Amino acid sequence: MSAWVLVIHPGALGDILLAVPALRRLRAIYFSHRLVLACQPAAGQLLRECGVIDEWVAFESEVIRTLTFRDRSCVAMGKFPWLRQCELVVAWMNDQGGEIRGSLQQWGIPRVVVKSPFDPTVTALHQADRFYEVIIGEPGGEVEAPPLSLPPLTRQKAQQLFAELGIASHDPLLVVHPGSGSSAKCLRPQAMGSVIQQLVNDHWQVVLLEGPADRDHVQAILDMSSRPLPVVRNANLMLVASVLTHARMYLGHDSGITHLAALLGIPTLALFGPTDPARWGPRGASVLTLRGAPCQCASWEAVLSCSQRVCLNIVPERIVDLCRRWRSDDASLTSEIPRLVSTQPVC
Repeated sequence: MSAWVLVIHPGALGDILLAVPALRRLRAIYFSHRLVLACQPAAGQLLRECGVIDEWVAFESEVIRTLTFRDRSCVAMGKFPWLRQCELVVAWMNDQGGEIRGSLQQWGIPRVVVKSPFDPTVTALHQADRFYEVIIGEPGGEVEAPPLSLPPLTRQKAQQLFAELGIASHDPLLVVHPGSGSSAKCLRPQAMGSVIQQLVNDHWQVVLLEGPADRDHVQAILDMSSRPLPVVRNANLMLVASVLTHARMYLGHDSGITHLAALLGIPTLALFGPTDPARWGPRGASVLTLRGAPCQCASWEAVLSCSQRVCLNIVPERIVDLCRRWRSDDASLTSEIPRLVSTQPVC
């Protein structure tokens, strides 16, 4: 049986995707080992399909509870004999009391690294670089994020969906995710609706992505639209990834789907508000971040109660102009927007 490296990541989709450069670095160092990731199932399946990892296991599975909570019963040992081949565990987790490290070490694993990327001793600014620094032990500069590559069969999954939605236009495909994990990170629907209407008039084929938390935003945009817009509703992550690979461009907020579009190499315009793009911006070869005024909220609770949202006061015409120029392949576009850093980053 091959030796294993196990990485434990408790984060949501966007955080997991920001860790891809660090995972690739681990694979390069331990090239003869099988790389296993404990994470959200959907993210694990995606990264396995893309060849970033060899296997995945659910973060909330019995095996992870066994490892981190010292359940060394005979039953547990019988269920997970492969742990004897595990030579390294990296857990991107808070472990102030050392309990997780102690539990992992009791299994006899030769090397254990347990540190949260939020640990104050981690010095890198961007979250992707912080994941990298945890495993390397020192800052590595700005870590590159080569595009993810979906298998051909996975890329084809969107074609049947496009036929069902009646998408047969020769116009360039613009995928828009109007929502996010929190409405506090989103443009007001009226502003996003104005952007979409202008782009539809410019002969973009706009497709909306709607997740479980995005219904109100999407419906408000549909109500504003002068013509029907196709909506991909509650699709699994692999199907969403397939849809994105067919896009000429992607428009969204600070969300896991935005990070996915950027990592797939899709030209991505990411609209940021209260979160700091210098810390949380998506990484990719063709990414722009656009933001209003710096957020002045001192905490996430303040963000949620804020009615001004000056950080999301982005003029729709500015977004439309960037999309038009990107469509025309304006090479100077990527150097125009500076990296913006809020004076009081809240996340």
